Amino acid sequence: MKLSSGWEQSVYVLLILSQLPKNKTMNSQSLSERLGTSHSYLKKIIKLLVNEGLILSTPGKYGGFSLARSLEDITFYDIFTAIEGRGKIFASQRLLKKFLGDKEGKKAKQCAVTDSLDIIEKTLVSTLSAITLSDVLTQIKSNYSLEELNKWVEKNV
Repeated sequence: MKLSSGWEQSVYVLLILSQLPKNKTMNSQSLSERLGTSHSYLKKIIKLLVNEGLILSTPGKYGGFSLARSLEDITFYDIFTAIEGRGKIFASQRLLKKFLGDKEGKKAKQCAVTDSLDIIEKTLVSTLSAITLSDVLTQIKSNYSLEELNKWVEKNV
């Protein structure tokens, strides 16, 4: 399994938006320039985040985007479902019957591969759900200064 680049971009968009002064917004062009990403792709990512209720969209000349929830209430899994979609992460093709052949395949009820993928998925969802963006920002702040970012945010709100 590979996460799309949109997932990581989403994390950083949300972290940038968390630095906005209260009642301020930032436009998608500024976000894409800061992250060095395609503006058209980032707009699609932002739309997914808006649809999932992670970002608020304010229309108009001075509009833009802001956080809809606090970082404490946003997990990696929330971002994952916004970008990668809901539903099963690992969809079994149910190949056990074909693997076993006609005679044994008729007896097939439980598939070890499918069961293993279910365990992996539960573990992944649990792990992604346990990490909040607040945790991530705390770790970033313990290792780096956000002074340059905050000056940039002031100029771009």
